[in-house]
Amino acid sequence: MDVLLFLNALLLSRLVYVFQDQPLRTPGLILLGIIQAMLCLIVFSFGWPALSLAILSVLVLLLSERWLSDNWMNETRFLGFVVVLLAAVVLRDSLSLAPWTESVLLQSMHTLGFAAGTVNLPAPGLWFVFGFLIVANETNLLIRSLFHRFHLEPRTPANNAGTDQGGQIDQQEYNAGRVIGILERWLIYSVLMVSQNFNVIALIMAAKGFARFRQMEERAFAEYVLIGTLSSILLTVLVAQIISGLSGG
Repeated sequence: MDVLLFLNALLLSRLVYVFQDQPLRTPGLILLGIIQAMLCLIVFSFGWPALSLAILSVLVLLLSERWLSDNWMNETRFLGFVVVLLAAVVLRDSLSLAPWTESVLLQSMHTLGFAAGTVNLPAPGLWFVFGFLIVANETNLLIRSLFHRFHLEPRTPANNAGTDQGGQIDQQEYNAGRVIGILERWLIYSVLMVSQNFNVIALIMAAKGFARFRQMEERAFAEYVLIGTLSSILLTVLVAQIISGLSGG
């Protein structure tokens, strides 16, 4: 579970991407690079495996933010996490918790009422958090990539009369859609992980249809909402089923 703990911390740092549609500015890029590299060196005992993981984390960060075209930013951000995840899995037998990390965990578990002794992380809880963070940002990257590839981003009207052929991307609507998407994925994921009750999907579809009823008369907006909702639900169900299987739920 050492690797899973690290991946959860890495995913937390990546939440910076949720509203970031442009490459990170240099100060933010440097800060994120330092945070992700330090996570590798703090969570794990210092050695070539932890050092290699730290270097790889920085390299994939630079790849998505500076070295490749902005046109592929969302895809490379997502693939960057996949690369680090696979590297951590490959190196898992060589990685172990650093003494200071183990000491902090032991103290925390003692405070929460767990039995003293060796660190015995609650695996189901870590798996749940892992999936919870995946559906927050990583699936968001995939959905944004889908919108970008097929030019489905919500746009402002091209003129006062308003048409389906819009002008600039409507950032207010786009950001609102992202927040709604994250909340609906968290709700679906949590319900599926606890009870496997798929009725929650129908509830969300009905709620969104009711809230956006008048706007659905615009073809472009209806396509944006429908494709975003269906892809969001599909990815969330997929993540929930995978996490459920891996965690033994």
